[in-house]
Amino acid sequence: MFFLLIGLLVPWLLVGFGSGTFYLSIIISIMLWAVIAQAWHLILGVAGIYSFAQIAIVAIGGWVTGVLTVSYGWNPWLSVLMAALAATLAALLIGIPSLRLSGIYVVLLTLSFHELLANYATTGPYLISGGGYGIVAVPHLPIPELGSSWQVGAYYIALGVFALATWSIWWVMHSPIGYACMAMRDSETYAASRGINQFRVRLVLFAFSGFLTGLAGAVLTNYQGSISPSIFEFTVLINVFAMIVIGGWGSFLGPIVGAALLITLEELLTQFAGYSALTLGVLLVLMVLVAPLGIWPMVAKIGGWLAGDEDADDESDEDGASDDPPHEEVLQ
Repeated sequence: MFFLLIGLLVPWLLVGFGSGTFYLSIIISIMLWAVIAQAWHLILGVAGIYSFAQIAIVAIGGWVTGVLTVSYGWNPWLSVLMAALAATLAALLIGIPSLRLSGIYVVLLTLSFHELLANYATTGPYLISGGGYGIVAVPHLPIPELGSSWQVGAYYIALGVFALATWSIWWVMHSPIGYACMAMRDSETYAASRGINQFRVRLVLFAFSGFLTGLAGAVLTNYQGSISPSIFEFTVLINVFAMIVIGGWGSFLGPIVGAALLITLEELLTQFAGYSALTLGVLLVLMVLVAPLGIWPMVAKIGGWLAGDEDADDESDEDGASDDPPHEEVLQ
């Protein structure tokens, strides 16, 4: 309740300062990219599926809402919903062939989809590609005027999406589907012996992750007012992947911590644009050497030691792990 109260008061505390809207913009970006990182982490860290089509699904969400609002005059709220549904459908279309493969073949197939969509967004019909410039002049979501800045309303929208996604992801990780995915990640043979329908469970997770990703991509596009083919750049994909790795692979709060760190670091390095990629690479190397499990597991472990907890080597079950078997009647 305390953190919820702080979250609700943050925009009113910031808009009173001279650079309040700038910091508010950073927080909005952190929340929306944290949703994207969390949704991808469900596929990578929880289910152990090496899908690299996440940014393509973000782009689908952004492009659908952009085309519907700019070219067809749809209500932005309705276009965001349609964008999330379109991203869910795309995730299913990617998942059906991908989940019948394993290992490096999943990586190759999902990266191929990423590149195919990137090429279409650049060379496709003008109505979609915008002549290679993307979709511009995307209207903001219509919200009541709050305070002295429209970003206050945008903040509450981003906060709502972030809270909904974070709660639902936590629920899925602690549901029979989440336990089944972790069982398949650790041992497919064991999961099969327990009667888990591996293809069906993973496909459901793909669709759920796609919905949240498309929703965040659509809201981000409406907030920024545009989306361009630059979102398909390899550095964007690596940055989101780094959020998961640096924050804590396999942990619930890891992607959130990673998103906060990476977005903040990117803003700090804006004036040193030529060194941002180098800095990210050095940070990844240091994380592998100092905290191979990520920042959040390291912080949780240190906190447990300081609290005198001798069993602080795990993350107090925040990664959804459990000794209880999954409810097989739900998964079959």
